[in-house]
Amino acid sequence: MKKQFTFEAETERLLELLTHSIYSNKEIFLRELISNASDAIDKARIKSLTDTQYLAEDTQFQIKIDADNKNNIITIEDNGIWMTQEEVIKNIGTIAKSWTKDFLEKIKESKEENHLIGQFWVGFYSVFMVAEKVELETKSNDSENSIVWTSEWKWSYEIAAGEKKSRGTIIKIFLKPEEKEYAENWKLKELIKKHSNYIGVPIMMKEIENDSNKEKERTWEQINETRAIWNKNKSEIKDEEYNEFYSSLSYDFQKPLSHIHFSTEWMVSYKSILFIPQEKNIFGGNDDPSKEYGPKLFVQNVLILEKARDLLPVWLRFISWVVQTSDLPLNISREMLQSNNNLEKIKKGLTKKIIEKLRSELKDNQENYNIFLQNYGKTLKEWIYYEMELKEDIAGVVKFHSLLENKDITLDEYLEKVKSTSSENEQNEKKEGKNIYYITAKNISEAKANPYIDQFQKKNIDVLLLTDTIDEWIVGTLHQYKENKLISITTSDWELENEEEKKDIEEKTKEFKDVFELMKNTIGSDKIEKVQVTKRLWENIWALTTKEGWLTPQMEKIMKAMGQNIPHQKRILEINPESKIAKLIFEEFKKDLKSDKLKNMILYVYEQALLLEWWELEDYRWFINRVNTFIQ
Repeated sequence: MKKQFTFEAETERLLELLTHSIYSNKEIFLRELISNASDAIDKARIKSLTDTQYLAEDTQFQIKIDADNKNNIITIEDNGIWMTQEEVIKNIGTIAKSWTKDFLEKIKESKEENHLIGQFWVGFYSVFMVAEKVELETKSNDSENSIVWTSEWKWSYEIAAGEKKSRGTIIKIFLKPEEKEYAENWKLKELIKKHSNYIGVPIMMKEIENDSNKEKERTWEQINETRAIWNKNKSEIKDEEYNEFYSSLSYDFQKPLSHIHFSTEWMVSYKSILFIPQEKNIFGGNDDPSKEYGPKLFVQNVLILEKARDLLPVWLRFISWVVQTSDLPLNISREMLQSNNNLEKIKKGLTKKIIEKLRSELKDNQENYNIFLQNYGKTLKEWIYYEMELKEDIAGVVKFHSLLENKDITLDEYLEKVKSTSSENEQNEKKEGKNIYYITAKNISEAKANPYIDQFQKKNIDVLLLTDTIDEWIVGTLHQYKENKLISITTSDWELENEEEKKDIEEKTKEFKDVFELMKNTIGSDKIEKVQVTKRLWENIWALTTKEGWLTPQMEKIMKAMGQNIPHQKRILEINPESKIAKLIFEEFKKDLKSDKLKNMILYVYEQALLLEWWELEDYRWFINRVNTFIQ
């Protein structure tokens, strides 16, 4: 005999929210129902430990899912512990208890509409996002008859006696016409693999084939894995299995560089596998930090968040990762992750683990590691800028192009070379042991064209040629590495001259003081702070340099390209007094300091120095006219 029951208040409002506010997440209704079935089986398993007769002959726990695509019906059956009539009314019929108003208010306030189900644990009722009618039949060992609960989610539901004799529950979902896709086997398999693949209970599906209009049924087949790879011992997992799992996570079908598989019981117990890619993953989409990224987060082996980005720093977005824990609630959300202090500690710990792994690969697997750096080196360098506490550790696992070696090297390799060079020349040991020289430029050719490079080559002192855009930001943050100062060769903050050269510079500075003042005023005191003699140019004639702490030319270009307002900077013009053109300028100054020839020579010097830095001139016509005049 059927009995009619009425839902309590707020049902209509809740239905509206389920079918509109959470519409984009409707597919996880299956995850919720499978999780409920798994919980029921777990309870039956626990009860059987104290009641040895409880399971009777039904000892093989499983969840069966069947799809009827002709009638748009999905059936989900489990053999767990389920409910009496009183429990059905209490747990399913009474949906609008005291928590409902709070639930509705939270939904109003939430900005994460796509994650409301995970956040507020709607659970069973999520089925009404796809169903126009639901029929639930449940049989408890504590009751003689099964109970059938039926609702079309209006204002009421019905309860009647059923015919089910075995323990467990059957849920029959009558789909809305527009949701008929969910009655297809391939779609259900896709959702099971995505959200419930590692539930610890076999999920079975019955295959159906149509042949000559005659329906043929195939035997039940298990769809899910039941035992996740992260729950296995490392010793029983082959490389092929790791690689296959990596491909399923990342859609990258090439071998990863390496992986980290570990578990911890500290603060929050969890298990995790992280994969470091080697080749560029065209499906990864990790060049853009604004895109969704992050590990798959499983709670109790149920996929809760597919992109838990708050568990991973943005500059580690190329990592493919899965994490499983039982110490978080099933209703964990992004909002909750952001405010969880324990998970912040996990993130820091994982970051350190990855750095350690990269250091190991750098040492033991250099060939493949170089391929990794070609593909992910720029992203990796972001760490140095953002991770202030770990910037030296991160700087130790990236590489920069060496002027002398003509290949990419690490900062440690640079320092090792400095050490061996210094041992040969005790006079320079103290000085060179404290400096790492570099130059930032658009490309290698531009860097090598810098006038200051020659002196370093002649003296066999290496210079790192930094040509990635991010390098400018790095050197602005990483001022030293292992107490060795990073110095740009385009600044005035370095010297390689011996005492005799320094003395000669002082004498010539006094001798040409008036010439230099005229040059400064001719070029413009708003552009040039001073003109000075230098021995740093070797055989080159002149160059522009920047005071320490000021923007480098490359940074100026980057900021201008970004449309940024940059502070006005004066440059220092350095001249090699031994060059023929410099001597001609000095001679012309003695003849006639007001001559047009002298003016044109001074401006030519300045404009050529700008071109050596790959700057654009204010007016190329005047420069060309001056060159033509000199040729004539």
